[in-house]
Amino acid sequence: MGEPVVTVKQGHLRGLETESVAGGSYLSFKGIPYAAPPVGELRFRDPQPAATWTGVREAFIEGSKCAQLDMFTKTILGDDDCLYLNVATKSLTGSRPVMVWIHAGAFVLGDGGFGMYSPDYLMDSGIVYVSINFRVGVLGFLNLDHEVAPGNIGLKDQVAALKWVKENIAQFGGDPNNVTVFGGSSGGVSVHYLLLSPLAKGLFHKGIIQSGVVFNPWASVTKTVDTARRFVSTLGRDITDPDEIVKFLRTIPAHRLIEVQENMLTPEERINLIYPFGPGVDAKSVEPFMPRPLEETAAEGFDVPVIIGYNSHEGILFLIGLQDEAYAKLDENFEIAVPRSLAAKAPSKVPEMAKEIRTFYFGDKRITKDLVDEYVQCCGDLHIVAGIQKVVEIQMGKKSPTYFYRFSYSSPTSLAKTLFQVQMKGAMHAEELQYIFFASQFRYYIKMEPGSTEVMLRDRFVRMWTDFAKTGNPTPVIDDLITKKWEPITETTKNYLEIDTEFSTGINPNKDMWQTWKRIEAIASD
Repeated sequence: MGEPVVTVKQGHLRGLETESVAGGSYLSFKGIPYAAPPVGELRFRDPQPAATWTGVREAFIEGSKCAQLDMFTKTILGDDDCLYLNVATKSLTGSRPVMVWIHAGAFVLGDGGFGMYSPDYLMDSGIVYVSINFRVGVLGFLNLDHEVAPGNIGLKDQVAALKWVKENIAQFGGDPNNVTVFGGSSGGVSVHYLLLSPLAKGLFHKGIIQSGVVFNPWASVTKTVDTARRFVSTLGRDITDPDEIVKFLRTIPAHRLIEVQENMLTPEERINLIYPFGPGVDAKSVEPFMPRPLEETAAEGFDVPVIIGYNSHEGILFLIGLQDEAYAKLDENFEIAVPRSLAAKAPSKVPEMAKEIRTFYFGDKRITKDLVDEYVQCCGDLHIVAGIQKVVEIQMGKKSPTYFYRFSYSSPTSLAKTLFQVQMKGAMHAEELQYIFFASQFRYYIKMEPGSTEVMLRDRFVRMWTDFAKTGNPTPVIDDLITKKWEPITETTKNYLEIDTEFSTGINPNKDMWQTWKRIEAIASD
């Protein structure tokens, strides 16, 4: 078993037997090309088929991540040549459910590597695991509203990876007819996009959406042509012809493109999560991923079983790097808090919408750092939770089950809070990931003591997520570990599961907040 060999459509692959931190071992195959390297003339083009190879290709190390700014070291790393995926499996025989992970990173950074998302905890649950890299930032989302660069290339990379899974996963002991796509933050947004896109139909069968949907203000971009021209202008050229822009940008080294992309952002854009490049409508594409207006498409919902949810204090994320003057800026000009999509719908109603939001979260108080709790809730709801509530409401009219959750355990050994150096009670954005994955590159910060709440939560998450992947039901068996039956939402009732030290079930989490946001949306639509 030391170095297993599989045969995929492109050739033979040799993997490794990998020791699991959870005990035992599994087989891993890393750095598998699922599409041709998007270099040279293929930069900004839809993913093309991967070439075949002769002999046995060693799948021991991960492929390069897409060129990006590293969140922790603040250095630019990665490459154009990044369309690789990783597979982990207990055995090459049998036909087990497949779970495909889509990484976070706001569509500008991140990768599917085992450094952040090692599947050790998942491996004893009888699933086959796949994680993917895809193009991010300008390399994945340049949109000139023209077929030469229509946008959404990074999302099309995800589709290409799912096609590879459909064609090849049986060789790793996976069932191509039982595939669950799951992701957190922008990975959750990606899952939502895939559920809505005509290009992804039939490539997967269930979805898990953690803390991110297409309705979030940062999950799509507009004014893409203006942004692209501004980008090119920063590189010293004033070109408007789409063919010329693409031709010019293909001559610029990938790291230089990322440098310019980062320097384009104003402090206000950074604080409001406004990125220059991201998903949107790509109607000018020869084969569009999102051919119709996003709002219209998303309002129709989807008929695929899903788990969807959020964390109780998502907004702690927005305290990272926050300067005291940010509170004063918000206090002076609260209109910047109105989501761009709502402001664009009704520019004249922005003051009214701003007043509604401000009154709900801050009352008539001045916004200072003393109101940090209110600031956290406002940011979390604005950027993540309100959008998720909207998706859940749409799904109440669908036949396929939707399982809704809120995660609220505040761990004293939180990996996310340790990495981002924040101290505040509550489950912050991405805090659930430490119970699903072993982040091997941060192994020295991970505290999973036998018998601890953390170990119990890990076992619960793993069991529910993998049971859902197997059966479409996250709680098919009630026992000492899974103590409550998780009911899906119905046409009339927004059932949800509270995931804390204990499980509890309820109806309509954060009801007052959601009523406020519905009122704000109504102001924009009147």
